[in-house]
Amino acid sequence: MLNRLKIMLYLCFIACFFLSQKGLAYNDGALEISLLCDNIFPVSGEEFTVSLNFSVANEPINISAYRLKVKFDSSKLTYKGLYSYINNDDFESYTDGNNLTILYVTSERGIDLSIGESKIVLELNFKVLSNCEVGTNSISAVIDGICNYEAEAIPLPEIDPVTINVAQSGEGNCDLAVLSTAEYKLSPVFSSDITKYSVEVPYSKSTMEFEAIPLDQEATVKANRKTLKSAGTTTDINLTVTSADKKSKKVYTVTVNRLSKNASNDAEHDKYTDINALDESISTNDNKNYTDELLNKDVAQNNSVELQNSSAPLVIKENSFNFILFFAATIILTILCIFIIKQKNILSK
Repeated sequence: MLNRLKIMLYLCFIACFFLSQKGLAYNDGALEISLLCDNIFPVSGEEFTVSLNFSVANEPINISAYRLKVKFDSSKLTYKGLYSYINNDDFESYTDGNNLTILYVTSERGIDLSIGESKIVLELNFKVLSNCEVGTNSISAVIDGICNYEAEAIPLPEIDPVTINVAQSGEGNCDLAVLSTAEYKLSPVFSSDITKYSVEVPYSKSTMEFEAIPLDQEATVKANRKTLKSAGTTTDINLTVTSADKKSKKVYTVTVNRLSKNASNDAEHDKYTDINALDESISTNDNKNYTDELLNKDVAQNNSVELQNSSAPLVIKENSFNFILFFAATIILTILCIFIIKQKNILSK
């Protein structure tokens, strides 16, 4: 880490040398920088994010190095860390009392901004200390050096400070009635009195949104962020519920574990294997049922054959019975006719 910092400082010295040689490469006002806060009414113990926003109006700009100095009241706030959509390894930061210094230098081409574009390039996370009194706090920032990839200087813009107002934690209803995601399951199962959750998502997931419905319809819910940190890391998303009277707040935190690409592939493979196993089980059961059905038919047919071949009482079929009866009647009638003829011959004599 120390060697990397030395290298970065060395590059900065080189950049400063070129700045003094080349002068300014852009017009005054070419770059505008502003601070944005996601929650200007935090309560004690609550986290909030201050974003650094770059905007350009008249000409495209590349930014590959800058030094940012931030001032805050460390007796009321604590610095938690930074996040950027670009490579976080290109940043170095350190605090000294009320001062935070952030150095950004990249060996690659850094941030390209086109005409009319506005982009959040850095997010700074702070937390209100538990003993912080209700009142107003200011966070200010200055950039004392900034250049493009060719080490050409960019005019230094002024940055307006951002003001936060620490609110009092009251007794209003700040419970959530619903907290869920469209595709993924929270752990543990949601309950209004549980404020810490976790969820696992694949590496391809770069943003996260939640369905958060307050129990009190007049209360409001606000998330501190939607973007996730790089794959293989975790991101804490705070959902702040503010009571209808604006005097009470409650924070639900969801830790989103964004899997690495390899871990995501393994999870998909396991899921695919489970589905195949289920399909195979269903197919096996279907085959078993079909086999059992055929077997039952065979047994029924065999039983029928065995019954017909067994030593059961003789049963004369209806057709056979009719034929024998007709034959017997014919013999009886013939005998009767012979008897009548003989009697007539006797009488005639």
